[in-house]
Amino acid sequence: MKIIKVFNNNSVSVILPGGREAILLGSGIGFHKRAGETVDENRVDKVYYVQTEMQTKFLEMLEDVQPTVMEAAERIIALAEAEGFPMSSQATISLVDHISFAIERQEKHMSLPNLLLSETRLLYQKEFALGQQGLEIIRQTCGVSLPEDEAGYIALHLVSISVDSTAAYGTLKFVKAMLDVIRSTYEITLDENSLDALRLITHLKFLAQRIQQNSIWRDGEEDSLYAYLLGRDPRNSVCLERMDDYLRQHAAPALNRQEQFYLLIHLNRVLEKE
Repeated sequence: MKIIKVFNNNSVSVILPGGREAILLGSGIGFHKRAGETVDENRVDKVYYVQTEMQTKFLEMLEDVQPTVMEAAERIIALAEAEGFPMSSQATISLVDHISFAIERQEKHMSLPNLLLSETRLLYQKEFALGQQGLEIIRQTCGVSLPEDEAGYIALHLVSISVDSTAAYGTLKFVKAMLDVIRSTYEITLDENSLDALRLITHLKFLAQRIQQNSIWRDGEEDSLYAYLLGRDPRNSVCLERMDDYLRQHAAPALNRQEQFYLLIHLNRVLEKE
């Protein structure tokens, strides 16, 4: 297997003997390696045969993700697989991105409280336990101690993988409707392959599940950051109103302040790239 590109010490892109391109992960697999050289197959831990659009997102991520983050994600994935959770390539990408983003927020002292933490701990005990072990893996591997809220977020990633087909259809229908609202309100062509758009879509998926389970986040105290985010673009209020109109038409509860707050975080990240 010849190397196309070395991302870091633990990840490379290669051409397989049959001509197919793949991404290989393994401890030290890219150490002192260059394009054109062969891979030590004994160091290969994971092989990702991914389609073009998924590969593009994975390659984009690998350019910026620290090797320690990749290692932490791989250890969490291995732990989840050992407990019976099927971790697809898409799930891997999502988890790597989430860990990287969580560490970035921690380093910038940005707090993102998990308002479903207690419910997650209660309803998804097995997944939450894996999330807690994941925090310890991140601490050991990356040297960063993340708050317990992140154990809940990791648990929700595992929950989202095992959603049933009926709920999955409802989720997809909801996400499509919300993205249509965003596109029409801001008059943008949303790049659904960008990392910020993927984060927004992931949030919308979780929002759909909360609506289906009637577990909308409860309102909290007034937060000046909410007013700041809402006021960054006059179309923000219009977008939230249109989303509420859709929910009313489908007999779903309106978005409360906390739900709006987290949507605004993701919307503003997407709009910053436009």
